[in-house]
Amino acid sequence: MKSLSRHLDLQAKISLVLVGVILPTFLIMTIAENKFTQPILEEEVRQMGVHFGKTLAAEIDSSRLLTLPNPTAAIENSLQEKLYSQPNILRIDVVAKDPITGGLKLIASNIEDDPSTPAPLFGLVDAVTSEFKGDEGVGGLWEIYVPIEHRSRDPRGPKKLVGTVHVIASTKLVTRIAGTLWKITASAAGMSVVILILVLSYFLRKTIANDRLLRKAESENLQLTEQLHEAQRQLMTTEKMAVMGQLTASFAHEIGTPLNAIGGHLQLLKEEVASFSGALLDQRFAIVNGQLAKIEEIVKSFLQSTSKPPSQKQLVDLNRLIDKTLGIVTPRMDSLRIEMRRKFDRTMPPVRVVPLDVEQIFLNLLNNSLDSIQMKIKVHENNHYFVDILTRIIKTKGKQWAQVSIYDTGEGIRKIDLQNVLKPFFTTKRPGEGTGLGLTICQQLAHKYGGELVIDSKEGAWTKVIFRLPYHTQI
Repeated sequence: MKSLSRHLDLQAKISLVLVGVILPTFLIMTIAENKFTQPILEEEVRQMGVHFGKTLAAEIDSSRLLTLPNPTAAIENSLQEKLYSQPNILRIDVVAKDPITGGLKLIASNIEDDPSTPAPLFGLVDAVTSEFKGDEGVGGLWEIYVPIEHRSRDPRGPKKLVGTVHVIASTKLVTRIAGTLWKITASAAGMSVVILILVLSYFLRKTIANDRLLRKAESENLQLTEQLHEAQRQLMTTEKMAVMGQLTASFAHEIGTPLNAIGGHLQLLKEEVASFSGALLDQRFAIVNGQLAKIEEIVKSFLQSTSKPPSQKQLVDLNRLIDKTLGIVTPRMDSLRIEMRRKFDRTMPPVRVVPLDVEQIFLNLLNNSLDSIQMKIKVHENNHYFVDILTRIIKTKGKQWAQVSIYDTGEGIRKIDLQNVLKPFFTTKRPGEGTGLGLTICQQLAHKYGGELVIDSKEGAWTKVIFRLPYHTQI
């Protein structure tokens, strides 16, 4: 609701901005248009009035209408014919000299004046003149005076002023046009604002809908990410339980051997105690005590390896951590008669990691090597098998790395499976012998510290796993 209210407030603000910008813009355009257009149109009206007056004056002179016995009728007939095509002309008066008195006389007009009102009188003009007079009733009037000149038959002869044509032209049509333009502009401004607001509302609604979809997708993405992290935690827990199962099996196997020896010797003691001399009795008890001490050592080692170490990062010597891990798997290696060959760089600086994470990597990798060799022993029992562990410092990709290589002579990995061994739940072991999570967890833990895991193998011959950690993890 807050998001919707915020968007509606934004829409209202934008609408006000549009109204505040578009309407004044149209108003300014209209005022400017009137300022430039109206004088031009008024000038056109004046030109039409002048042209009308000149045409009439030329016709009066060329047709010698003033010399007729009744010039008024002829001139007024001509006026009426011409006025049909000139709606802007309001009044036309023609004055001429009286041939008897020599004074000026109104000859013709399109307006019948009241006999009690004197007719407008004006003098002769020797050139076209015009004057604009404003009138609120009609919008404005042009008063135009055009001379009537009598030309002699000789083109070079003098011109004689015989009268004047008085034309009154109205600019009412210009005022109407300006008013119409104003209405059109105002309507266009209003329609533009309405259309823009409608278009804006449409796109704003689309934006709000898209924003809701985006927020929903983000929420779903967060949920999926949390589920993924939970699944990863469960996978790591599962793998840890699998490792604990392997350790428990190894632990039971290693304890079982000395217990069997103790049981055998105790049985012999029970049967032969009467016939044993003191020296033989001591020997039997020494063997029993030795096996008990061995069991105690195995239990202590197991408890130390399964105790929960600190979860915070600390400086760790990888060589010592490998030695500790080897102590866990050594009994299994001895039982399989596998040779352990190690070549450590004892000058290699420590790295800053959580010890349990790296120990889990080493334990998984070593157990994988032993599982691979054990499977091969079932087919080729009398061969010599070994595991090589090499530690050293390398420089690659512009960084300094601590590198641990584990090489075994087990059954190897098929080339087609190499690209899948790091995927979750993929395993080359038989059903019930592996979860397919060990290498996946190793890779995740390596990436956790900016490291990497590289695997190479030849089917039926060997497997080599390289684990690298960059030294920037010390910072």
